[in-house]
Amino acid sequence: MRLLYIFVLTLFLFSGCSVKYENLYSKKDDLKINKLSNLLYSVSGDKKESKELALLSVMESKRLANSYNLVSPPQYHNFLVNSGVRERGLCYHFVEDMMAKINTRGFKSFKFIWGRANGDKLNEHNVIVVTGKKDYNFYNGIILDAWRNSGDLFFCRVKEDKEYKFTPWEEGNRRINN
Repeated sequence: MRLLYIFVLTLFLFSGCSVKYENLYSKKDDLKINKLSNLLYSVSGDKKESKELALLSVMESKRLANSYNLVSPPQYHNFLVNSGVRERGLCYHFVEDMMAKINTRGFKSFKFIWGRANGDKLNEHNVIVVTGKKDYNFYNGIILDAWRNSGDLFFCRVKEDKEYKFTPWEEGNRRINN
């Protein structure tokens, strides 16, 4: 019985699938970028910046997944990070690293807010929420979640997320809005 337990545990530990994006941009990303761009435009009113942020977000999610040597599912990758096998790739790493890239662009029509669900619980989850500068209603904002699908950017309006109930997190905001 003990041998079976060790076998099952070993199988679990090595069953995670590696995530590697060979091409950060492919033609199939166009639909995702256009859909995200339209959502971002609905909060910002700036077509150029919306397109630029959509492209950057989709590509940066993949780039970060590659740099973290990500495995799927994301919960398994969390286990690897928390046990010291991997250095980065938790949801808040995606938020910090994506915001570092976003902040280099100097967007004028957006406000970026750190969204947090299940704070201080085992299943805590963090995302970037994008609102417009004029109407920065958090719950009308757009979620940018690179962790949920292992580098394949997930996005939707905060109020339409069926998996998490996000709220603004002030401490996180201080970390991403220097």
